Amino acid sequence: MKPINRREMLRQSVHAVGTVGVMGAGLAAFYGLSRSSGTHYPVNGGKYHEGLLRLIRPPGALEHDDRFLASCIRCYRCQDACEPGAIQFFGERTDGQYHSPYVDPSVKGCTLCMLCTQACPTDALTPMEVEEKREVAMGGVELREDMCLSYKAQRIRDEQAMMMELGESPTESTQMVERRGPCGECYMFCPLRERAITLEPGGFLAPIVHKEHCVGCGMCEEICRVMVRGEPAIRIVATRGMVSRS
Repeated sequence: MKPINRREMLRQSVHAVGTVGVMGAGLAAFYGLSRSSGTHYPVNGGKYHEGLLRLIRPPGALEHDDRFLASCIRCYRCQDACEPGAIQFFGERTDGQYHSPYVDPSVKGCTLCMLCTQACPTDALTPMEVEEKREVAMGGVELREDMCLSYKAQRIRDEQAMMMELGESPTESTQMVERRGPCGECYMFCPLRERAITLEPGGFLAPIVHKEHCVGCGMCEEICRVMVRGEPAIRIVATRGMVSRS
């Protein structure tokens, strides 16, 4: 499913009021664009919850989603206020969610600037200041240490030390993995670093995730997808549930 934005909504409205022939041509062009330029989750071809989108609302969203949907008037002001471009909107194939906002960290994480909360005219997004970012509750977090570059580098170094103690030389494969080295980017990108994410002592930059302090902004997942070039080692869990693509 292609995430919908303001331009696409207006384009669909213009096509809808045209003649049958013009509308058909417009729809053909629209679907051609969606195939060529659409961004789908997960971006890097992972296999996590295929066919589903995570329901991750912008900061300040009302806790109960039925209340949020009743309050949200689909005005798109939150998207206009979002400077990083993290806020997207569900399309017409998602029952009950049509034109409601969400954040997909596989595309863009939320920087917790809180401007969207101040732009919302109905308080579907409760107004918040940037100083209140610790109180945000967008989602949870999970870390796969077996996929994390820093933990991999740590394990490879331990294996090499053991091989050297046994009088053996490191294999070419372990040397290649070690050359990528530790990462630590999730820590650097976290708006709540030293609270939601800390680092293990030592030189490997291995992250320690503190789930009780994570607000689910997705900045860690966004950069992790870049660093591991595929399925991320750290990702946001949709505590509000999942939404079917069809």
